[in-house]
Amino acid sequence: MTDIDWGSPPWNTDPGLARAPLPERVEVAVVGAGVTGVSAAYHLARRGHSVALLDAGTVGAGASGRTGGLVLEGTAAGALDGVTSCVETLKQIVREADIACDLRLGGVWELEHRRGPSPCAALWPDGETMLCIAAKEPGGSADPGALLRGLAAAAARAGAGIHERVAVQGIETGARPALHTSAGTLHADQVIVALGAYVTSLVPLPVPITPALTLALATAPLSDGTLADMGLADRTPFYTADLPYLWGRVVADGRLVFGAGLVHPADGDVRTVRFTDTAVREGLCRLESRVRGLHPALARIAIGDRWGGPIAFRRGAVPIVSRLPGASPVIVCTAYAGHGFALGVRIGQLLCDAIADGAALPAWGAMDPAVGP
Repeated sequence: MTDIDWGSPPWNTDPGLARAPLPERVEVAVVGAGVTGVSAAYHLARRGHSVALLDAGTVGAGASGRTGGLVLEGTAAGALDGVTSCVETLKQIVREADIACDLRLGGVWELEHRRGPSPCAALWPDGETMLCIAAKEPGGSADPGALLRGLAAAAARAGAGIHERVAVQGIETGARPALHTSAGTLHADQVIVALGAYVTSLVPLPVPITPALTLALATAPLSDGTLADMGLADRTPFYTADLPYLWGRVVADGRLVFGAGLVHPADGDVRTVRFTDTAVREGLCRLESRVRGLHPALARIAIGDRWGGPIAFRRGAVPIVSRLPGASPVIVCTAYAGHGFALGVRIGQLLCDAIADGAALPAWGAMDPAVGP
């Protein structure tokens, strides 16, 4: 993606890599330097493949650098074959690549809105209901910027070329795809398109996806005592299992990050949504008002950052991880439905297995209009 003003997330995603010239040919070209693309480049380079990772912006400029950094298991559609160990995969890769990203895996609260007495532990009021802890799921949180920086640097050390600010303008499909870019033409044996909500700007899909901009904010730091008073002494992240949706987590320095709300583009292209749009401003105001009502400590807290991040949905919330019909050397990944932080790392590993070993991609990820309820 090119630079778009969607506010400022609190994460630094810049790996500080030197710019390298675009090669004429590689075995694998990866389009999109988010979690999936960087993970795929890392795994493929470690397997000895020549890899070029391209992004029209910078590493993590899209959804991956604008996420809240919640580490969740599986997919938004639940447990699916091949992606039931995303949390453990992330843990192993962080250790293997020696990435300092404040990874905390003490679990994630699943919250529900309850009226009246409830057997669940009540946390905070949310409008006319109480947010209560319904379950604790596997997972946790991490610093998304630090993870992306570390994984991109590890991919570069393994031999992958990281090409920021190189826009892919078109792909000629065929037995040997050609990518036409702002820095010249790149030929590749296989191509991974990991552009999330922007994927249809580059390749047509036989199934519809729904893009949107999701909103988030970060408060000023709170003291350990205040966090404990709010029930967050263990810094457990959380998300609601019902509507109205809300997620949140504590950052290492004590800031609280909250997210909720979707802004759908009128023309179907999330890149045309602007942070100055009325719908975005109103969505952020609703989120801030809601956050301030959760606990007295938040009533007058300063809000340091406000931002949006692109997101894409598919019917049934089943992600797309599939070869492009009629162009088998091209693999497309999208529609993680906001559940892609740990999932993207695992999918990068699956993409490597498919290319390096000829393993089958997951059947659930096929671009089949019949997939989903």
